Amino acid sequence: MKSVYMRTLCCWLLAGLAAFAAETMETTNKVAVADSLKATNDVEAAEAVQAMAVEEEDAASEAAEVAEVVRRAEAENEAETPEIVDPWEAFAPPADSDYDWLQLTSGEWLKGDFRVMYDLKLEFDSDELDLLEFDFKDVKQLRTRAMKTIFVEGEGGRRDTSVLRGMLVIKEDQVMLLRSEHEVTVPRDRVISIAGGRQRERDYWSGMLSIGVNARDGNTETVDTTVQANLKRRTARTRFNADYLANYSSTKSIETANNQRLNGYHDWFLTSRFYWKTLDMEFYRDPFSNIDRQYSVSTGTGYDIFRTSRAEWTITAGVGYQDMRFVSVQPGEDETSSSPFLTAGTWMDYELTDDIDILYDYSMRLLNEENGQYTHHMLSTMSFDIYGDLDFDVTLVWDRIEKPQVNADDILPEQDDYQLIVSLAYDF
Repeated sequence: MKSVYMRTLCCWLLAGLAAFAAETMETTNKVAVADSLKATNDVEAAEAVQAMAVEEEDAASEAAEVAEVVRRAEAENEAETPEIVDPWEAFAPPADSDYDWLQLTSGEWLKGDFRVMYDLKLEFDSDELDLLEFDFKDVKQLRTRAMKTIFVEGEGGRRDTSVLRGMLVIKEDQVMLLRSEHEVTVPRDRVISIAGGRQRERDYWSGMLSIGVNARDGNTETVDTTVQANLKRRTARTRFNADYLANYSSTKSIETANNQRLNGYHDWFLTSRFYWKTLDMEFYRDPFSNIDRQYSVSTGTGYDIFRTSRAEWTITAGVGYQDMRFVSVQPGEDETSSSPFLTAGTWMDYELTDDIDILYDYSMRLLNEENGQYTHHMLSTMSFDIYGDLDFDVTLVWDRIEKPQVNADDILPEQDDYQLIVSLAYDF
């Protein structure tokens, strides 16, 4: 019982240290904001940068700032006399408080609600066209009606980063943040992500739900059910991700498979590519592999090797602790076992065509012999867009335990488990 208390205390200490360090890192990064942006502007930007880096104001103060910026934009539009013959190039969206405006490199304009720009993908919600996604490079202009938050990397690839808030205007290769009395301009290629400045909490979230069912009757009575779900929360500097995978199979009412895996992690970006995986937790259950339940917690670091509008590849490494209970064991053996572990993984998302995506996710652990010595979980998905937010997915899952535990019936589970899943998925 004492060891259980000690393991619980260690988990709480790990989570506390992660939260404390994240708060300290945020304070440190704010100091570098002015120095990072002074060299990129044609005017003295210290005062403007300080204004952009403040915390959120109350709604009344922010509304007053937005009104002042809109008034200035109206005056500028009236003063400008465009020399461009193309009417779409000469078009200036009205300075209103109802819509965000977006222009593509093709010249087309859209009005609606800007949602987020993450992984060089920009989401824009149109009343008539619903939620749209564009490559950031295909966006020529963007003007928002409310405060937004941008995550900016240091000049020339420097490691310092900053988070600034203001009304957003994107023109060609420049990104401008406007406040009632200040303006800051940042090169477009230094903007890592853009999120809402004062959005509803639900606007930070997105997800996916996938269900696959195969049922047969007659000479062979089988039922196979698979459920996959994903939930994300993304801000300018952080991201949270949770995944759930469950499988159930039966033949003539006899259970032949029943496993579940739930894991979630939180990333804190320290630079534009390097991030701290502050906390990674997982629950796993597979009675047919003699695992009644398995809990784990870990922390580590990650690095985005590359990130473009069509592909992203990241690697991670860390340390953690795992606690496991077996379904049954040999006489005299302990039903529970725990172990520290080293972990590493990689994740890649590649847009093969406009309608086909490939996802690859792999993670491994090195543990003590009682916990399997070496385990890995691999998931590879090819996703085909069908209509709107509906996809057709084909997924291969491979789980391996190097040294599975013999159960009370003297049965040694197989080292490898494979699953081929065909399902319909809905993105939300």
